[in-house]
Amino acid sequence: MSIGSFLLTKDNLALVKKKSWKFGRPEIIDLGMRYYDAHPDEVAVIAQNLAYMGLPNSDAALDTVLREIIVHYYEKLFILVKTYEAYWIAKNRIDMGASLEVFEEARQTNKGVFLGQSHFGATYLMGIALMAQGVDINVVGNFPDPAGTLMQQQTSEIVSRYNTGTATLINLAEEGTDVPMEMIRAFLTKKILSNVYDENNQFSKPVTLLGRPLLGGSGMDKILKNFSDDKLIVATPFLVRTSDETFRYELDRHTLSKGDIIDKFYASLEARIEHHYAQWYFIHELHHSIPTKL
Repeated sequence: MSIGSFLLTKDNLALVKKKSWKFGRPEIIDLGMRYYDAHPDEVAVIAQNLAYMGLPNSDAALDTVLREIIVHYYEKLFILVKTYEAYWIAKNRIDMGASLEVFEEARQTNKGVFLGQSHFGATYLMGIALMAQGVDINVVGNFPDPAGTLMQQQTSEIVSRYNTGTATLINLAEEGTDVPMEMIRAFLTKKILSNVYDENNQFSKPVTLLGRPLLGGSGMDKILKNFSDDKLIVATPFLVRTSDETFRYELDRHTLSKGDIIDKFYASLEARIEHHYAQWYFIHELHHSIPTKL
């Protein structure tokens, strides 16, 4: 069992649905910290991953990292069962800054948008952040049930109730899903699509983060090489937690024609980790992306 499977239960979904963010969030954090107390082996792996990356891993720093990992899973539970409160937070607690200019530019110039997403910050709220601003999105991800069905139901409900932008899931958990083809189709039809780039899969390659070698990219460079800057806008978004209940949407724009696009993605991620390392929740599974031969 992992922290994710431990927290994603019917009882916890019911708890989060019943209680507001103010009260449900600390309960899930407490539950998660008790899980880590009972699984010191998992905590040790996280500490080792932090050490590999040269990040703080003392007792206090480690506790902060563990808490932020749990917060990530609370946000997942939250987005699976909440409608009005999720929409309200998106409208009132997320500072979008100047990020919406990119999507307006894409509309005016008839371009698609690729959003390179990482395992950092409040990723489960990134979709509703754009939807609440009237932006239609397409999201690639692995959403096995019950998460996949619940997410589809919740997004449909939010769109129906609050007249938001739409959200279409390209679900890797559904048999027969052809992600490369779906991505290319989305870009050719000038849509906005997000996918992660910091996982290690069969298409990944050596990358560097904080001066340490990793395997990443998720093969996104193989898709993006088929497009140019006059056809596709490429950016890396980050939803940074600025308090227990507020967020800031940050977005870095990238150029396909100048250098390795994956290196640019990782440079953006590195800048966020340097300032908010505890929000990089991928640290609990980073060992899967560390090259075996160093």
